[in-house]
Amino acid sequence: MNRSAPSKPPVSVRRLAVLMLIPALGLASWTAQAQNLYRWVDDQGEVHYSDQVPPSQADKARARLSEQGIAVENRPAVPTGEELERAKELERRKAEEERRRVERRAEDERLLKLYRTVDELELARDGRVAAVEAVIQAKRDGVRNESRRLVELDKERRTLHKDGKTLPDELRGKIEAATTRIRADYAEIVENEYRKQAVQEEFARTIERFRQLRRLPPPAASQDTTGSSLNGSLVSCSDKARCHAYWERAVDYVRTHSDREGEILEAGLLIAFQHDERENRTLTISWTQRAPDQPVHIYLDVQCKNRLTASLACLDPRVPEVRAGFRAAVMDE
Repeated sequence: MNRSAPSKPPVSVRRLAVLMLIPALGLASWTAQAQNLYRWVDDQGEVHYSDQVPPSQADKARARLSEQGIAVENRPAVPTGEELERAKELERRKAEEERRRVERRAEDERLLKLYRTVDELELARDGRVAAVEAVIQAKRDGVRNESRRLVELDKERRTLHKDGKTLPDELRGKIEAATTRIRADYAEIVENEYRKQAVQEEFARTIERFRQLRRLPPPAASQDTTGSSLNGSLVSCSDKARCHAYWERAVDYVRTHSDREGEILEAGLLIAFQHDERENRTLTISWTQRAPDQPVHIYLDVQCKNRLTASLACLDPRVPEVRAGFRAAVMDE
């Protein structure tokens, strides 16, 4: 049985189909264009809607909108140079914080490995402080010997002055050399006092951290274990006029606590004396400065010697008061 081929639709039908397809294509094209609607805000805060963002505004934040006006895509603003720098700084800080955290954890582990009790930490602290104090005491012994030499040289000078004779250059040179050595020793004493204080402060922090890690209760009572002359016997300054005012007050302070007889006043050095039936006391103030751009240190030292036993321990109860009151008197507090 023969089947005939399907007949083609009439030309008019095909034309009608094409005509119906054209609006559909147009609608699709319009829809695609509508999807390219953007919302963006300029530097003045004004909101704009456009089918494309102007090149001059390409760095602004924008949103692509749907047919219903809903943001379907958001693109942030291009960061400025300042914002990029802030982001880099933030990353650097985060990295630094992480590095410190790792180091702190390693330090904590090392601390718990080295010490088992607070007593062990305190013994370690006392050992390091004692080593620094030994250096200070050696320098103070050197000052004591050099001061005796300067006293003898000063006696020669006073005798020559009394007899109306000219001071020989050799004697003047010896006096200046002795003065320089004493001030140099006091400069090292001051530096070591700072070292001692730094050791004590470091161990105070370490012991506190150890207690936290071991979950130990706080100490029963807070005790000052510094024992440093920095507490009252040292004044530091940087302003030239203020330093000279401090020096004058320091000289006045020492003179109110000494006999004034036989005192020696040289450049940056005053040695005064006080005597009673039990002991002889030497009160010395020194002006030291390691470099022109570093602070001046005005330091009070009190040394004693028992008349009967030759002990170097100061027994007069006024001595601690003299040391403690020095800073307040010099700084006029």
